[in-house]
Amino acid sequence: MRIRLTAIGVAAATMALAAQPPEAQLPRFRAGANLVRVDTYVSVKGVALTDLKPEEVEVFEDDRPQTLESLELMTARGSGSQAARSEPTTLAEMRDAAADAARLFTVFFDRFHVSVAGSYRANKPIVEALDKIIGADDMVGVMTPEMSPTAITYSRRTSSIERMITDNWAWGIKDQVAQRSPRESGFEQCYPPTLHPGIAAKMIARLREQQTLAALAGLVTRLGELRPERKFVMLFTEGWALYQRDEQLGGPLDGQAPRQDPLGSEPSTGGIRRPGASDPQRGIAQGMESCERERVMLAFIDHEVEFRQLLQRANRANVSFYPIDARGLIVFDQPTRFDLPMGVDNAWLRDRHDDLKMMADQTDGVAVLNHTNDLGGAMQKMFADVGSYYLASYYSSNPKLDGRFRRIRVEVKREHAEVRARPGYLAPTESEARAAGMAPERPAGSRPAPSPSVTRALDAIAPSRGNLPVRIQAAGGRGLIRAVVELDAATAKQPEWLSGGTLRLTVEPERASASAKSAPAQTVTLALEPGQRSITASGTNAPVAPGRYLVRAEITPRAGRIPLQVSTFVTVPADTAVIGSAALALRRGPSTGLAYIATADPRFRRTERLRIEVPLAAPATEATGRMLTREGQPMPLIVTYSSRVDEATQLRLGVADVTLSALAAGEYVLEFTIKTGSQTEVITYGFRLIP
Repeated sequence: MRIRLTAIGVAAATMALAAQPPEAQLPRFRAGANLVRVDTYVSVKGVALTDLKPEEVEVFEDDRPQTLESLELMTARGSGSQAARSEPTTLAEMRDAAADAARLFTVFFDRFHVSVAGSYRANKPIVEALDKIIGADDMVGVMTPEMSPTAITYSRRTSSIERMITDNWAWGIKDQVAQRSPRESGFEQCYPPTLHPGIAAKMIARLREQQTLAALAGLVTRLGELRPERKFVMLFTEGWALYQRDEQLGGPLDGQAPRQDPLGSEPSTGGIRRPGASDPQRGIAQGMESCERERVMLAFIDHEVEFRQLLQRANRANVSFYPIDARGLIVFDQPTRFDLPMGVDNAWLRDRHDDLKMMADQTDGVAVLNHTNDLGGAMQKMFADVGSYYLASYYSSNPKLDGRFRRIRVEVKREHAEVRARPGYLAPTESEARAAGMAPERPAGSRPAPSPSVTRALDAIAPSRGNLPVRIQAAGGRGLIRAVVELDAATAKQPEWLSGGTLRLTVEPERASASAKSAPAQTVTLALEPGQRSITASGTNAPVAPGRYLVRAEITPRAGRIPLQVSTFVTVPADTAVIGSAALALRRGPSTGLAYIATADPRFRRTERLRIEVPLAAPATEATGRMLTREGQPMPLIVTYSSRVDEATQLRLGVADVTLSALAAGEYVLEFTIKTGSQTEVITYGFRLIP
């Protein structure tokens, strides 16, 4: 069994009422807790599994079992019509769409290391594959080595990429002598082949490889800032030599010391031309001193080390590379080099492909290299098992900021299941955590760290990213469990859901819970009416004992047979508790009219009101509510309190209500403090305000 797993950091912090630059994508270390996100791809005979239950999944970190907090099924919709896909119109909208996309793809055209023939062969398969792979909720962008990662435009439509490829079919310039940059032309002028054979060619090859690796490193950093979930990079390249130190290239030419430029004047200013600058009077694009500096610099590079560092950064940022050699079945690496012995050529080809295979293996991707002429079919098969995946969350039992590698293993209790995952992640060091805003130590006089209740409320927001076809939230009260199950808006519009559906909600004790021996599983069946997206289950058939429970929802459309499944964990408090263990949310806004509708989606807009409800064992003698920033600082917003009794169950509920119009986009926490007699309890609910 081949194992793949990804440890993901948590989204960047947002200060109150103002957006701030994102944090580095590291596991969240706050208040002594390390939340790790794990996106896991499980398949049987190449077909992705979509019916896993939390009890079938086990996560180990450094061989120590971890307690699973949640397991969410992430599903990408089919491609559909290009015209029906909405596009972001601003840079901020594009960033938000990329963060919430079901999957984020980047097509990287390594122009420097793809031949004209290779680019020609790749054009049609790329167009066909993108049309079938990119779903309606996915985002895709294009990058080349000459581009800055910040210049990438991500889009839901692939038509613009298809036009670009069609209009520029000869995008590969590996074997095009005429395609030289001014910098490369300067090398050829400084070291003409008649005087210094091979010098300029070596420098150009090393420069291009350096630019490609630097561009990929920048792309990894950029993708890590956009979202913590997995990012896919389709890398079209014919491989690299991964150059190392070359004493001969960096040594004196003809036994002489490096030459200096002759004195000259700058025509535009009339002053003396600075050393190394271009000489327009002699038609030289780059001065000799500049060429000599670059020759020495390029001679002493070590791209093997940079390549390994790139893979480490990709693992930390949760980026998977899919290298593709568009040449298909090939025999020679350099077919035009008739002076090259066949054994040397074969060794070059083998080394290039071995490096690309390592790149795919170590970042949990798949390489398409020298084994098929059906490139389009290979690409579609390559992404067949990533149409759906599971996003699991757990709090690491190791909170140390030691910068060490932590091995992670995911096991699935399903026969013939193949779990594809990375081997683990690098924990941040104290300096890295401090630089990322997750300081392990707080200086005297600074604001206190957020309370654990605030931290856990924020951590619960992260699974809302991406396209979840169905969501669930649950809260425990004295002897009962309440749950809200909600269909995604796009899912509810599918034809099979227009006539409604049926919800089967199963509550069973967690395997490690003390109540597991005496409490059997209970199942509640409810009807989802046509046009209804969310449904609330207010309790089970029999009371439940205190402990931790697994709540599993299976919702089936009336016009279909394939159910959607989602699950979460919830704690039922002790019989002496005066308040429930969590809150359920409701929203009111333009889409709901005057009614408050229960929701499992923690994303809200400024035009909405947020209401949370908490089960109460007795009337509250005192209750207060506060709106907090994600740093735990109170905000000057009015939170109203009331109580009500549910007519169907006669359950008493404490209610906190707040208007969101005064907030900027970001993440916040609604805190609810209730005092009954001598007991005081605090409940927090984290949510994200979106544009």
